[in-house]
Amino acid sequence: MPANTGPWPMRFINRRPRLAHALLALCLSPLAAIAQEPEENTESSTASSAISSISKSSEAPLYPSRDIRDKSLIAAAMNDEAQWLETEHGKILALYRPTEAKKTLGVLILLHAAENPQLWPPTLENLRANLPRYGWETLAISLPQRYLAAIPARPSSASASASLSSAAADTEAAAETPPEETAAASASSSVPSSSTATSSSVARDALIATYVDAAFNFLKEKGQLNTVVLTDNSLAFQIMQILAPKIKDNSRDTTVVDGPLQALIVTNLQQQEPIIKQELETIFAAKQLPVLDLFFAPIDAGQLQARELHRAVAMRKKVVDYQQLLIDDQPKLVEQDHQSFLLGRVRGFMQQKASGTELKAQSENVQQ
Repeated sequence: MPANTGPWPMRFINRRPRLAHALLALCLSPLAAIAQEPEENTESSTASSAISSISKSSEAPLYPSRDIRDKSLIAAAMNDEAQWLETEHGKILALYRPTEAKKTLGVLILLHAAENPQLWPPTLENLRANLPRYGWETLAISLPQRYLAAIPARPSSASASASLSSAAADTEAAAETPPEETAAASASSSVPSSSTATSSSVARDALIATYVDAAFNFLKEKGQLNTVVLTDNSLAFQIMQILAPKIKDNSRDTTVVDGPLQALIVTNLQQQEPIIKQELETIFAAKQLPVLDLFFAPIDAGQLQARELHRAVAMRKKVVDYQQLLIDDQPKLVEQDHQSFLLGRVRGFMQQKASGTELKAQSENVQQ
């Protein structure tokens, strides 16, 4: 019996180790499969994280448009001068610099087709920044330019078919948002959340009229009625289309202009857009309005022809006080240059033709 029963216990005992080894191998096989593919899973996780991050950033932009972003950053950097003016087409940014003298002589409204103030020519920035030292406030507004700047299209960063390298690059670009943009977006509650003032659906002439009205309404609220308008040659016709019909002949005192402005300064900075004769007739329609017509070096045949045409139309329209001035090459103008030749000539013109004249007109109305 012992010889016959001996093999059975051995067979029974040997089954349990085999079953244990089988269960152990079954449990360890998923871990082995995971351990064999760490790099593939890591790359997939990185790509998913990058695309998810880009999607979140694109869903909640800091600014509703590029134009609002640019103007918001300027307003944050120049918070002492920045003014958001309400218009029917949205809010527009203006730079208002109050007087720095004991007596305020008036205000110069600078209108230029640069679209954004950071693109202003240094000649205009020199006037805007330094005239307040001599009693003249300045209000600068950038008007829509005639030719819109082309904005390069960006590739879609959230596309499902984008490669890992492009997704990572876009993620880094989104993460590199300058800290001042974040500060500008959260620091001021006056920054507009939306604006249609630069919408292509609105005609440029309509926008210009809206901007000009907003400028004069802003100054009227401040009680500043003694204004001089400075504009470049690409906008002079559109602006005087709005203002010239509001100027009436003053038979009582020809030195006082009966209208929204007391003098006009035209800066011929855009030589590629000369003013034609029909437009000049509108610009010089108010014969009692003093005009300072500025031309800048270098001199060429086109400029000589333009100067002759301007002078001829002004004489034919019987403009009482028309002055044409050629500014020769000057050292580079900077904001700190408060003794530039241009600044002195503009100051002298406004001092003679526009300083305090609205007070005289008001006193005459009171006596009557």
